[in-house]
Amino acid sequence: MLVIDNLMHVFNVYSIKSNYMKRLLLCQFVFFLLAVPTFAQQDHFNAENYKQKRIAERLYNKAVDAINAQDYYGALFFLDSVTRLQPDFAMAYIERGKIYYKKERSNDALNEFMQVLGFEPNNGEAQFYKAFVRFSQDTASVSFQDFDMAVRNNYTQPHAYYYRGLMRMMDKQYNDAIADFTLAIDGKGDYAKAFHDRGTAKRMLGDYQGAIYDYRLAITYDPKLVMAYINMGSTKTNLGDYQGAEQDFSVAINIDSTNYIPFNNRGGARYILGNYEGARSDYNKAFERMPDSYQVLTNMGNVIAKDGDYETAIDWYNQSIAINPQYALSYLNRGLTYEMLGMLNEACQDWHTASDLGSGEATNYLSECK
Repeated sequence: MLVIDNLMHVFNVYSIKSNYMKRLLLCQFVFFLLAVPTFAQQDHFNAENYKQKRIAERLYNKAVDAINAQDYYGALFFLDSVTRLQPDFAMAYIERGKIYYKKERSNDALNEFMQVLGFEPNNGEAQFYKAFVRFSQDTASVSFQDFDMAVRNNYTQPHAYYYRGLMRMMDKQYNDAIADFTLAIDGKGDYAKAFHDRGTAKRMLGDYQGAIYDYRLAITYDPKLVMAYINMGSTKTNLGDYQGAEQDFSVAINIDSTNYIPFNNRGGARYILGNYEGARSDYNKAFERMPDSYQVLTNMGNVIAKDGDYETAIDWYNQSIAINPQYALSYLNRGLTYEMLGMLNEACQDWHTASDLGSGEATNYLSECK
C-alpha cells in the first residue's frame, strides 16, 4: 500500500477533493506501474538483439579472414553461425553464395542470392551475383536489364560494368558497350578482359587501330590471355598485315596448343601469304582439335583445291555444308571448284544458293550462268 498511500498524500497536498479525479489519477498511475515491466522487457530484448548483432558481426569478420586465407570450409562454418544469429545479415548470404559458386554449386549459390533479395529486393550486389550465376549457366537466360538493375541499385564495382558491357555487346550496342568497359577500367586499371572486350567492340565498329591498342593493353596486364592475341591477329588481317597476324596467332598457339582457332586463323594468314603447305598443316591441326568446325572444313577444301585436287576439295565443302547449311562461303567455293571441273550447272546452283545467303561475290558469278 506504500504507493497508494503516497498517491493519497499527493491528493491531499493539492487538495484534490473530487473522487472522480482521484480515480482517474489512480488509474493512470496503475497503468504506469503495469507499463514499466513492458518497457523493461523491450529494453532487455533490444539489448539481447544488439548483443547478437555484435556477435554476428565478429563471426562475419572471421569468415572474411577465412575467405582471404582460402579456408572456405572454415568460412562456411562462420557464415552459417551468422545467419542463425541474424537471419537478415545480407552479406553473410552473399559471401556464402560466392563460396558455393567457387565450389561449382551454382544452384546453391543462386539460392543464397535469392534469399537476400527476399528481404532486400534492391540489394544491388545480390542482384549482380544472381545475374552472374545465371549468365554462367546459360547466357540466354540473362538480359541487359539484369545487370543494369544491379548498377542502378548502387552496385558499381568494375565487374558490374563489365558484364553490363558484355550484354550490350551481345545486343550489338557497341558504343554503349565501350562506355561500360571504360567504366570498368576506370575502377580497375589492370582489367585485362575489359581492355580485350573494349578492343573487340572497337573492331566491330571498324576502329582497327583502337582495337589493337586495347588488345596490347590487355596482353600487358595478362600475357597469357590467348583471345587477345587471336583477336589482335584477326584485326591485323583486316588491315592487311598478314605477317603480323601470323606472328600473333603463333604466340597464341605457344600459350595454348589445344585451341583450334589460332591454327585455323594462322592457316588463313599463311594461305594469303602463299604458304600453302604451311596453311594445310595448320588446317589439319585445327581439324584434329575441332572436326565439326564448318569454317575449318571449308578452309581445308580451299587449300586442297589450290593443289588441284578438286574432287577431294568438294568432299570437304560437302562436310561443311552438312554441318552448317547457312554458310555462304562453302557454296561459293564449291561452285568455283565445280567450275574448275567444267560442271557449270552445279556451279550455278551453288552460286545461286550463296547469293541467297547474302554473298555479293556469288552474285557477281551468276553472270556466267544462263
